Amino acid sequence: METRSKITDATSSDKGPPDERMLREQRLLDVASDLLVRWGYRRTTLDDVAREAGVGKGTIYLHWKDKKDLFRAAIWRANHQVSEDLKQRIAADPEGGLPHRLWMHSMLAALTNPLVAAQIRGQSDLFQGLIDTFDPKAREQLVGHADTYVAQLQQAGLIRTDLPVPVITYLLASLKMGIISAPELVGPVNMPSLEQLAVALSDLLRRWLEPEHLPSDTEAGKQALGEWIEHFNNMEG
Repeated sequence: METRSKITDATSSDKGPPDERMLREQRLLDVASDLLVRWGYRRTTLDDVAREAGVGKGTIYLHWKDKKDLFRAAIWRANHQVSEDLKQRIAADPEGGLPHRLWMHSMLAALTNPLVAAQIRGQSDLFQGLIDTFDPKAREQLVGHADTYVAQLQQAGLIRTDLPVPVITYLLASLKMGIISAPELVGPVNMPSLEQLAVALSDLLRRWLEPEHLPSDTEAGKQALGEWIEHFNNMEG
């Protein structure tokens, strides 16, 4: 699996100084992200990105090998930005280690990033672009680590223990996929706001997953979340 941008062989004068290359790369990612939000994963082309950024198409190939490589890099960057925002929100919340608070903060963090918010608002091909990043082995690792995360929350007394871990993990994944795909079924007119969804889903998880008597200290939940985010972000490479 290869998602991070790669610089292809070229002359030093073509590449430019390191700082210049980095700024150019971030500029191209900004443009790609904006176009993905406007037109989606399938409709946006490298020609569109080059034209919007005011560069030749060949410049893009100095950083990424093809359209998929560029767009995956843009989607990965957006998800990483949301992950960092989520960690800060959780750290500042005294109850941030509780599953229902995690879901609330993750939805609100997603709203601050246009590209990630677009995935939730019904542009499912953007989410598919992220999923395509993972080969079957990487997907198994991702699911396995999700099981580990849920088990850690159970051991900390933050999640009910009468349900098997794989069942909880599967249902949580189904819930997330349902949120992403539901707009295509119900249509934009019938779709509630993401703020309303965040509140309702938080309450749903609190009632479904959390035991009646919770520990006063939720730091174990925050630590487990930090480990999960680090694992997910490291899968980028």
